[in-house]
Amino acid sequence: MKNTENQLSRHLKKDKDIPYPDFDAMWDQIVQDQERCPELHHAAAGGQGTRGLRWKKTALIGTAAAVLMATPVYAAVHYNWIDLLDHRSGIQTALQNGLGQKLDKSVTVQGVTLTLDTAFSDDNRTVILYTLNPGTYQGDTVRFPSIGLQDESGKLIEGRYYHVLDQTDGLYKGYFETEWTPSGNTANVKLTAGGIQVLAPAEKEINLDLSRQQSQVFDINQDGLGKLAVSVFHEKGHKVMLSTSLSLDQPEVREYVFPSLKIYNQEKQILEETAPGISGKPGANGEYISEQFYNLETLKQQAASYVLAYSREEGKMDQSLDIGIQLDKTEMLSGTSKRVLNLPLDQQSGETMVKEAVITPTQIRVILAHDESFARLPYLNYKLDVNGTELDGGVWPSEDSKQETELRFEVNPGLKINPDTPMTLYANHQVQYIEGEFEPVTLPAISEKPQVVDSNLGGFTIHWTYYLKDGDLYVERYSDDSHFGGINQTYMQQQGERSYGVPAKTQFAGDGSNQGIDRYEKYTSDTAVVYPYMYSTEEPERKAAVPLTAEKKN
Repeated sequence: MKNTENQLSRHLKKDKDIPYPDFDAMWDQIVQDQERCPELHHAAAGGQGTRGLRWKKTALIGTAAAVLMATPVYAAVHYNWIDLLDHRSGIQTALQNGLGQKLDKSVTVQGVTLTLDTAFSDDNRTVILYTLNPGTYQGDTVRFPSIGLQDESGKLIEGRYYHVLDQTDGLYKGYFETEWTPSGNTANVKLTAGGIQVLAPAEKEINLDLSRQQSQVFDINQDGLGKLAVSVFHEKGHKVMLSTSLSLDQPEVREYVFPSLKIYNQEKQILEETAPGISGKPGANGEYISEQFYNLETLKQQAASYVLAYSREEGKMDQSLDIGIQLDKTEMLSGTSKRVLNLPLDQQSGETMVKEAVITPTQIRVILAHDESFARLPYLNYKLDVNGTELDGGVWPSEDSKQETELRFEVNPGLKINPDTPMTLYANHQVQYIEGEFEPVTLPAISEKPQVVDSNLGGFTIHWTYYLKDGDLYVERYSDDSHFGGINQTYMQQQGERSYGVPAKTQFAGDGSNQGIDRYEKYTSDTAVVYPYMYSTEEPERKAAVPLTAEKKN
């Protein structure tokens, strides 16, 4: 999907009408699902699993797979799907309960066979289990360049997929998932996969010098890749961030290249990162930008070689694989109900309302309403207690309204829910965002040597470090107080207009770091005056509880 990349690109443009990039809100909306946005993923390792890609910073929805009882429908497919659905326990639940529409439809193109096994369509989503026989297209990773459903009008319905290779028979077992669901009980659609693509791992060694403050540029010039620029940013506590920017000579490789920096020790073992990173943030000219975090002392003592690791195309079959089916969600409706709630999430603020809950045999969706479009939720973590069973939730943007956000909870196998089953929504780790006109901070005697000044913001002491690198001014800031969430972005006043710094480090609420870094391109003055745009505070201990009891009708 292109939506998130477009949001990131839109926020990163130097446009006075776009005040700042709200990475927290975007991540909160998409991070819970591993396949939601391919542009920000890595390739799965070892060829054993291809979600197309995977999140580096992730919180999976649902719980691990349990031992399931065989039913007439489930008995035919259970040997294939347990491991596949380890983070889709609601579909396991449907299988356990004998639900699911058998399809048994196949298409073969150039020796490649796609078979649709079982479909699950309810009021929350549509999931289709499939097998893929790649024929002669064997390799480390086999993926679909595109996949979706086409309705009767020809409109393409976007979705995502995940499949793994079954070593016993050489087939890929997978599922396709979309938020779309038939408006009526049935719908005629066509599942269309845009051919297949075979990827293989590749590496190119670079001579990285951690002691250099300036950015280091390496010519890759192979497999559609251009130049790799690496910048080293030192953080407190012997931490270091390696920021990489990879230009692409062939823009189309962005869809599958999944580059990352790998660091090996003398024994050719990969040194582990110390914190979650981010991959695929688009640069101003289409660069593939990533951020990775390491312990500096570990690198100094153990790093023996640095390589750019990526995926390259080894083969492909361009002809699409199309299968027409009729989806029928009739049998799933018996376990479907809705609770109209309209309750405040937080009694003190009341800005976010728990609008309704949609309960299906596979998933519970709690809809939150807010006045602002794409508003940030006041809490980071959400759980749903269903009559004593606790479900972990993920945050998703609503498909229907910019003023709504969804909390999605996978139904556990064995969990029985009826319209009167007690449910309570729990939220914790509150984050508040403070906007306003703040006092500026003066940065004197700017040079390539890092310098530090302190300021006060909202009662917090903020440490500012600033320096020139590659002719650009970098402005870092952080607080020793863990309740300070961070300054999302800074700006300068130039001829009555605001000039915003470009974030050089992506910030996330709740990750334990409140450091931010902005970059001002081609800065020539020896003094700067910067303003905080907005800052946040965090209260990890703060909690809220909302019993999901439906409104009483008059």
